[in-house]
Amino acid sequence: MLLPPIEYLCNDIDHEALKSLLGKLSKEDDDFCKSKAEELFKQQNIDMAIYSIGSAFVKNPKHIQTYQTYFKAYVVHKIASKVNNWYAILGIQDLTAGYDDINKQYNRLAAAIRSCPSVAAESALRLVNAAWAVLSQPKLREAYDKQLFSSTEFLEYVSLSSSYSKAALNNA
Repeated sequence: MLLPPIEYLCNDIDHEALKSLLGKLSKEDDDFCKSKAEELFKQQNIDMAIYSIGSAFVKNPKHIQTYQTYFKAYVVHKIASKVNNWYAILGIQDLTAGYDDINKQYNRLAAAIRSCPSVAAESALRLVNAAWAVLSQPKLREAYDKQLFSSTEFLEYVSLSSSYSKAALNNA
Protein backbone atom coordinates (compact mmCIF):
# COMPACT_ATOMS: atom_id res chain seq x y z
CA MET A 1 0.00 0.00 0.00
CA LEU A 2 1.49 3.34 -1.02
CA LEU A 3 -0.94 5.66 0.75
CA PRO A 4 -0.63 5.77 4.51
CA PRO A 5 -3.67 6.06 6.72
CA ILE A 6 -4.66 9.36 8.28
CA GLU A 7 -2.90 8.21 11.47
CA TYR A 8 0.43 8.45 9.63
CA LEU A 9 -0.39 11.80 8.10
CA CYS A 10 -1.35 13.25 11.46
CA ASN A 11 1.09 11.33 13.68
CA ASP A 12 2.87 14.48 14.77
CA ILE A 13 -0.27 16.12 16.14
CA ASP A 14 -0.36 17.71 19.58
CA HIS A 15 -2.77 15.37 21.37
CA GLU A 16 -3.52 17.80 24.18
CA ALA A 17 -4.44 20.52 21.68
CA LEU A 18 -6.57 18.02 19.75
CA LYS A 19 -8.36 16.93 22.92
CA SER A 20 -9.07 20.58 23.76
CA LEU A 21 -10.32 21.33 20.25
CA LEU A 22 -12.59 18.29 20.14
CA GLY A 23 -13.98 19.25 23.55
CA LYS A 24 -14.88 22.70 22.21
CA LEU A 25 -16.32 21.31 18.98
CA SER A 26 -18.47 18.78 20.83
CA LYS A 27 -20.59 21.66 22.13
CA GLU A 28 -21.09 23.28 18.72
CA ASP A 29 -23.03 22.54 15.53
CA ASP A 30 -21.64 21.40 12.18
CA ASP A 31 -21.50 24.93 10.72
CA PHE A 32 -19.30 26.05 13.59
CA CYS A 33 -17.03 23.02 13.07
CA LYS A 34 -16.78 23.79 9.34
CA SER A 35 -15.95 27.44 10.03
CA LYS A 36 -13.37 26.38 12.61
CA ALA A 37 -11.81 24.03 10.05
CA GLU A 38 -11.46 26.89 7.58
CA GLU A 39 -9.98 29.16 10.24
CA LEU A 40 -7.48 26.47 11.24
CA PHE A 41 -6.52 25.86 7.62
CA LYS A 42 -5.88 29.58 7.12
CA GLN A 43 -3.58 29.38 10.16
CA GLN A 44 -1.80 26.48 8.41
CA ASN A 45 -2.94 24.03 11.05
CA ILE A 46 -4.01 21.37 8.58
CA ASP A 47 -4.18 18.55 11.13
CA MET A 48 -6.70 20.36 13.28
CA ALA A 49 -8.64 21.46 10.18
CA ILE A 50 -8.97 17.79 9.19
CA TYR A 51 -10.31 16.85 12.62
CA SER A 52 -12.66 19.85 12.66
CA ILE A 53 -14.21 18.98 9.32
CA GLY A 54 -14.51 15.39 10.53
CA SER A 55 -16.47 16.69 13.52
CA ALA A 56 -18.77 18.63 11.18
CA PHE A 57 -19.47 15.43 9.26
CA VAL A 58 -20.21 13.44 12.42
CA LYS A 59 -22.63 16.14 13.57
CA ASN A 60 -24.47 16.33 10.25
CA PRO A 61 -23.96 13.37 7.90
CA LYS A 62 -26.56 14.86 5.55
CA HIS A 63 -23.80 17.15 4.27
CA ILE A 64 -21.40 14.27 3.59
CA GLN A 65 -20.60 15.37 0.03
CA THR A 66 -19.73 18.93 1.02
CA TYR A 67 -17.65 17.90 4.00
CA GLN A 68 -15.85 15.24 1.96
CA THR A 69 -14.72 17.89 -0.52
CA TYR A 70 -13.26 19.94 2.34
CA PHE A 71 -11.59 16.83 3.71
CA LYS A 72 -10.07 15.96 0.32
CA ALA A 73 -8.70 19.48 -0.16
CA TYR A 74 -7.15 19.48 3.32
CA VAL A 75 -5.68 15.99 2.86
CA VAL A 76 -4.08 16.98 -0.47
CA HIS A 77 -2.28 19.75 1.42
CA LYS A 78 -1.31 17.43 4.24
CA ILE A 79 0.09 14.82 1.87
CA ALA A 80 2.01 17.49 -0.05
CA SER A 81 3.52 18.80 3.18
CA LYS A 82 4.33 15.37 4.56
CA VAL A 83 5.55 13.24 1.66
CA ASN A 84 5.91 15.39 -1.47
CA ASN A 85 4.83 12.59 -3.81
CA TRP A 86 2.66 13.14 -6.92
CA TYR A 87 1.21 9.62 -6.75
CA ALA A 88 0.14 10.11 -3.14
CA ILE A 89 -1.36 13.52 -3.92
CA LEU A 90 -3.60 11.93 -6.56
CA GLY A 91 -4.38 8.99 -4.31
CA ILE A 92 -2.67 6.50 -6.64
CA GLN A 93 -1.64 3.41 -4.68
CA ASP A 94 -0.23 1.42 -7.58
CA LEU A 95 2.98 2.93 -8.92
CA THR A 96 2.56 0.88 -12.10
CA ALA A 97 -0.93 2.28 -12.74
CA GLY A 98 -1.62 3.00 -16.37
CA TYR A 99 -2.65 6.26 -17.94
CA ASP A 100 -6.37 5.40 -17.79
CA ASP A 101 -6.27 4.69 -14.06
CA ILE A 102 -4.33 7.85 -13.31
CA ASN A 103 -6.65 9.89 -15.54
CA LYS A 104 -9.72 8.46 -13.80
CA GLN A 105 -8.34 9.23 -10.34
CA TYR A 106 -7.24 12.72 -11.40
CA ASN A 107 -10.67 13.53 -12.84
CA ARG A 108 -12.45 12.23 -9.74
CA LEU A 109 -10.26 14.18 -7.33
CA ALA A 110 -10.14 17.37 -9.42
CA ALA A 111 -13.93 17.38 -9.82
CA ALA A 112 -14.42 16.98 -6.07
CA ILE A 113 -11.99 19.77 -5.25
CA ARG A 114 -13.41 22.10 -7.94
CA SER A 115 -16.81 21.83 -6.25
CA CYS A 116 -15.32 22.60 -2.84
CA PRO A 117 -16.10 26.01 -1.33
CA SER A 118 -13.12 25.75 1.04
CA VAL A 119 -10.28 28.24 1.14
CA ALA A 120 -8.04 25.20 0.59
CA ALA A 121 -9.60 24.25 -2.74
CA GLU A 122 -7.72 26.53 -5.13
CA SER A 123 -4.27 25.61 -3.87
CA ALA A 124 -5.23 21.92 -3.57
CA LEU A 125 -6.35 21.98 -7.19
CA ARG A 126 -3.01 23.48 -8.21
CA LEU A 127 -1.24 20.57 -6.48
CA VAL A 128 -3.54 18.01 -8.14
CA ASN A 129 -3.01 19.64 -11.55
CA ALA A 130 0.77 19.66 -11.04
CA ALA A 131 0.68 15.95 -10.20
CA TRP A 132 -1.42 15.29 -13.30
CA ALA A 133 0.94 17.33 -15.49
CA VAL A 134 3.83 15.05 -14.54
CA LEU A 135 2.10 11.67 -14.28
CA SER A 136 0.06 12.04 -17.48
CA GLN A 137 3.07 12.50 -19.75
CA PRO A 138 5.15 9.33 -20.23
CA LYS A 139 8.55 11.00 -20.51
CA LEU A 140 7.98 13.30 -17.53
CA ARG A 141 6.60 10.39 -15.50
CA GLU A 142 9.57 8.20 -16.33
CA ALA A 143 12.03 10.90 -15.24
CA TYR A 144 9.96 11.58 -12.11
CA ASP A 145 9.83 7.87 -11.25
CA LYS A 146 13.61 7.55 -11.54
CA GLN A 147 14.09 10.51 -9.23
CA LEU A 148 11.38 9.38 -6.83
CA PHE A 149 12.46 5.76 -6.54
CA SER A 150 16.04 6.71 -5.79
CA SER A 151 15.23 9.24 -3.07
CA THR A 152 15.77 8.30 0.57
CA GLU A 153 12.58 10.19 1.47
CA PHE A 154 10.58 7.84 -0.76
CA LEU A 155 12.25 4.74 0.66
CA GLU A 156 11.43 5.89 4.20
CA TYR A 157 7.87 6.65 3.12
CA VAL A 158 7.39 3.20 1.57
CA SER A 159 8.82 1.61 4.70
CA LEU A 160 6.43 3.55 6.94
CA SER A 161 3.48 2.89 4.64
CA SER A 162 4.28 -0.83 4.63
CA SER A 163 4.50 -0.96 8.40
CA TYR A 164 1.10 0.74 8.68
CA SER A 165 -0.34 -1.71 6.15
CA LYS A 166 1.04 -4.69 8.07
CA ALA A 167 -0.31 -3.32 11.34
CA ALA A 168 -3.73 -2.83 9.74
CA LEU A 169 -3.69 -6.40 8.43
CA ASN A 170 -2.66 -7.78 11.80
CA ASN A 171 -5.46 -5.87 13.54
CA ALA A 172 -8.10 -6.90 10.98
